Amino acid sequence: MSQTSLTGAFGFGPQSAKSVAGSTFYWYRAYNVDYGPVIDERPFPQEVGGVLTPTGAFRAGVFAAGGLDFTPRLFDDFAWILSWLLGENPTTTIDNPVATVNRHRWVLDGSEDTLFWGTVRTITPGTVDLGIQSLDNKSTMLRLAIPQAGLVQARLDLVGRLFNLVTDTVLYESPPWTTDFEDFGSVPISAKGGVIVTGLNGGAEIPLTNMVVDFSNAVTTPQQEMVIGSYNPEDYVPVAKTVTYRGTMKWSNPDDYQRIFGGSATAAVWTDKVFESAATVEMQAPGNILATTTPYELEITSPNCVWQMGTPRLAGANIIMVDLVGTAIKKAGANFVQVDLFTESADGGYAWPT
Repeated sequence: MSQTSLTGAFGFGPQSAKSVAGSTFYWYRAYNVDYGPVIDERPFPQEVGGVLTPTGAFRAGVFAAGGLDFTPRLFDDFAWILSWLLGENPTTTIDNPVATVNRHRWVLDGSEDTLFWGTVRTITPGTVDLGIQSLDNKSTMLRLAIPQAGLVQARLDLVGRLFNLVTDTVLYESPPWTTDFEDFGSVPISAKGGVIVTGLNGGAEIPLTNMVVDFSNAVTTPQQEMVIGSYNPEDYVPVAKTVTYRGTMKWSNPDDYQRIFGGSATAAVWTDKVFESAATVEMQAPGNILATTTPYELEITSPNCVWQMGTPRLAGANIIMVDLVGTAIKKAGANFVQVDLFTESADGGYAWPT
């Protein structure tokens, strides 16, 4: 008998500390969930005096990894994913920019070196539903993809310890978990919002056919974090943070190519100086917040990015396209990245429990 995924679920709960399971859970509709336990199972090695075939195997360790592909709803619960990803609590300003609209702002100055712990729950439907609970997860990547026309898509990657003690319950038959999902009304679409790179396209929105924003938290690997006396990694420590912007731009004139290649719109020779400027990406939902004219919105700003532009592609009768790539950098006296979420929910400022 076959089973479909439609009644499955993915959720997570913020943890107050390592090894302390979350108590309040937020659930997310998704297109694909590939998160779960990863067992490091190895065959016994071949030895002199042995045979050609494996004679057994052993389990060296276990952890959790994977993620989900989903459409971000800006109404409320996506803010918890942002806090999990950025390792920071936002500053919430009530009635900004208008009454009943609240702005939640995360600011990274580049010095942040910790990430929050979270508990993940998944439900796999079947003749008996199977619940999987994993402790001590950290967010390693969030990708936001704006298509040429359609819904903004997201990918969230995670890595976890899975359990603290081998006696911790991981698998639940018919789990007694209550799920609650947000609807489509606050999903951003590509027809609203835009991308501005200071100094390019005269300061106006750039004509892009797609834009991908990647937040990446590089952390120590499970193999690095294994210790004697334990089956699972001890921790996951951030070793690098990056924010990158990748888009495909419609070509109309060479001005911006010359600016990046040679430093000015009329450049004829190459310059050894990188092109630096700010980036702002706005994503908006078609629906407005309550009775206002303000849409649900996610805005990402990097005050300093270095930009590269690929070679314009000449392909028969097609329009000319060129790749545009920016990498956020930290400069003295400036923030690394700022994320603003405009929604009707205050929700206590989305402060991570302690």
